[in-house]
Amino acid sequence: MKWRNVGRVFRWELLKNIKSPVFLATTLMIPLIMALAGGIGYLAGTSVARQEQQVAVIDETGDFFPYLEAHLADSVKVTLHDAAEREKLARQVQERELDGYLVFTAESVQSGIIDYYDRDAKGMNTALLEGAIKAALTRYRLEKMGLSEEEINLATAPVMLRVRSVSGEEVSFAAVIAPMFFCILLVLAVVISGQVLMYGVLKEKRNRIVEILLSSVTAVDLLLGKIFAFGLLGLLQITVWLAVGLAAASRFIDLSDLGIKLELLLPAALFFVGGYIMYAAIFAAMGATMKDAEGGSQTQGMVVLIPMIPMFASSAILLAPNAAWVRVMSYIPIFTPMTMLLRIPATTLPWWELASAFAALLLGIAFFVYVGARIFSRGLLQFDRTVSFKEMGRMLRRNY
Repeated sequence: MKWRNVGRVFRWELLKNIKSPVFLATTLMIPLIMALAGGIGYLAGTSVARQEQQVAVIDETGDFFPYLEAHLADSVKVTLHDAAEREKLARQVQERELDGYLVFTAESVQSGIIDYYDRDAKGMNTALLEGAIKAALTRYRLEKMGLSEEEINLATAPVMLRVRSVSGEEVSFAAVIAPMFFCILLVLAVVISGQVLMYGVLKEKRNRIVEILLSSVTAVDLLLGKIFAFGLLGLLQITVWLAVGLAAASRFIDLSDLGIKLELLLPAALFFVGGYIMYAAIFAAMGATMKDAEGGSQTQGMVVLIPMIPMFASSAILLAPNAAWVRVMSYIPIFTPMTMLLRIPATTLPWWELASAFAALLLGIAFFVYVGARIFSRGLLQFDRTVSFKEMGRMLRRNY
């Protein structure tokens, strides 16, 4: 391996791909799409929350309606009706003169199961109505039990669990969200940059460009140059996405309050970069073994999903970050980056565990780069077919 040749491949891949329409589109369009999607969602949610609802109420208890009226939002307008008007109200709902009507009886108030009649039972725009009913019903029951105003206020006071460290250290918002953010970025980098790397190798193989390249540099030089180039391109994309995201977030929150510190970002950044190098080697090796994008076997396609397994179990890892099986996954190199990026925000890890997990990742990087280089070097010249896993095993056993 010659680092000069690695640098030549690095510069060639970097300049070639940084000007490509695919790279420019994914770099610039994804933040735009995310901003549009977030803006549309925000505007849609705001418009739904502000949309006025007309709801009729049949109160057979005779005294519950004032409690409901006192707890409703300004956007929900209610009118009181007799039980004999049910058919009329049903017609008004069908004709869209009303959004729906509620029925309160002594039994429903006691059981807490309130009937709401709508044009479409699948409608989900009942959150404001449901919250007001719960608050009104709670106060109504407590007053019927004979509690005083002070006792009712005490019973309905909100409860909040505030978690504090015995050492006095306060956990910032960034301490929780930053490693998780790196985990999501790693998934995006693997899915986008890794796929581009794999299909780039496939294209060069199909067009027989690799024959020209291998006449000037070794397969290992070519592999490392590609990994470093696509790694830098991936980081450039992420930097653009992060800049756009922070610029948008700064309009809603004060970024100085996040409390981002170097000791917080450093472990997450190390696992992110190490994970990307390891996964890029796997993608490049898989690309070298395929005849074309359509000819790759489903088994080889599943290989790229293996590193994502911790993401599929993310809820369990976040709930029990120090469980025995989670600790074991932290030391299996192919699972280490994702697992550790999920564990860091979920618990306080001792320095020795972070260091030992990163050491396991370094061993994994060395192993997968070595294995990937051997498969890459021998699979590149297999133009007419897809290499099987059995043949990959023979490639690893043979000497260069």
